[in-house]
Amino acid sequence: MLHRLQKAFSIMAVLGMLTVMLAACGGDATPTTGTGGSTEATATTATGGGEATATTATSGGEATATTATGGEATATTATGAGGGETPTTTGMEGTPATGGGTGGGTTVGNTITLPSDCTNVSLAYWNPFTGPDGPSMGQLVNQFNSSQQQINVKMTSQADYNTKLQTAAASDTLPDVAVINEDQIATQAFNHVIRSEDDVIKQMGISQSDFPEAAWKLAQVAGHTYGIPLSIVPMTMYYNQDLLTKAGVTTPPANDADFQAAAQKLTTGGNNGFMITTGFPVQQIFQQILHQNGGTEFSADGTQATWNSDAGVKTLQWMKDAQGKYSKPKLPVDADLNSFKGGTVGMIWNGIWQATNLTGSAVSFKGMAAAPPQIGAQPAVWAGMALLSLPVHKKGADKCKDTASAMFIQYVLQNSATWAKAGNVPALNSVRNGAEVMAMHPQAELAKAVENPVFPPPIPGVGDAFAPLTDAVAAVMGGTATDIKATLDTAATRSNAILKQNAAKYGTAP
Repeated sequence: MLHRLQKAFSIMAVLGMLTVMLAACGGDATPTTGTGGSTEATATTATGGGEATATTATSGGEATATTATGGEATATTATGAGGGETPTTTGMEGTPATGGGTGGGTTVGNTITLPSDCTNVSLAYWNPFTGPDGPSMGQLVNQFNSSQQQINVKMTSQADYNTKLQTAAASDTLPDVAVINEDQIATQAFNHVIRSEDDVIKQMGISQSDFPEAAWKLAQVAGHTYGIPLSIVPMTMYYNQDLLTKAGVTTPPANDADFQAAAQKLTTGGNNGFMITTGFPVQQIFQQILHQNGGTEFSADGTQATWNSDAGVKTLQWMKDAQGKYSKPKLPVDADLNSFKGGTVGMIWNGIWQATNLTGSAVSFKGMAAAPPQIGAQPAVWAGMALLSLPVHKKGADKCKDTASAMFIQYVLQNSATWAKAGNVPALNSVRNGAEVMAMHPQAELAKAVENPVFPPPIPGVGDAFAPLTDAVAAVMGGTATDIKATLDTAATRSNAILKQNAAKYGTAP
């Protein structure tokens, strides 16, 4: 995705992914994450006989490649901290491609056709997929453009995405379709960057029953739907099958008792049964187990932080105990990834985007992936999500563009198995549970897990309200705070002040 995820990216993972992408020449790659400030060079996919080159960014910059159709695409070398960004653009302006109907993959909803007076409709489509997942989305865009003769979609992928959306909103230059991530839906709705999709959803003939309930509910803001779930990126358990087999563990643990037994057996001879750091994804692990223990991060009305409940204390104590028994203390972010790849760790939890970095040919042992074990009584898995939204335009809705957008979104949903190859789990039930995704790993193992995802509530500015929790979990796991209840209480008090400020800032309705 990451798409988005606000996580830092590991250079080792990115370079490994680049190799896979160049070999695949089509983007069946998975995004990876690691430390901030790392160098990123994303590969380029060219179709229709075009040439594509990618260059390496230096000193913390990004070099994002371009997917071209029938022409040349060259990624720019970025130098300096964060400078030199080049958006990724897919699709060509001009005559739309020719082809058949807009059907594909899985059928969902109604058959949509453009009004008779709508011809040669051009759509601008923005997303934050500047990493190795970009070419897979570019492939979908190219396929859509080739599938019919009336609509041409031009895709632009860019970093610093939310800032770009705000700038475009101020100048009334927002695209026609945009990807919005799970923690931004309410914020962008209240900021009047995106608008209600109620009419388009009715036109498409889709509903909550087509998606996991939590995924659909996330997009509900002030009684209207502001996004259509595209894909989910869940927490994933990676395990060293060779170490498990040697320890006599026949199956990956699915509950707390099995996890404790396996981790204990694996923690021997200089190996660690489980490894957890003081940075990402410890907050996400906390959220996941908090919900499994019956807790929540915020009250139902979004006015109070509630992670300092008994469930929250129990959750963070479990994490601290697991660190003490099976891991090593005070580990920096990505130490779990590096140690796992070194073959000395039995199990770690991280995002699905790490799959190609931690399994298959990326490791010298049998690296496997599965859903994380359910520690508490309730099923829950932390996840990120990408949603397809319609931005605001001051001139109002355009029936041709809105219908074309509905056709494009429907096509992407129907064919989201292609997008799944980039390390995503499709949100559309029929695709996620279909034969094509069931043949993918670890997507197949995680398909059921994402039926109970842990998402942030649709509260504007919710990312700011999470910041005190991030600090609290890091302090406890890093050993700088020892009183778990007091630490969570302080974090909740800080968050409540932020929620109050945000309520005044954003108002009561978008």
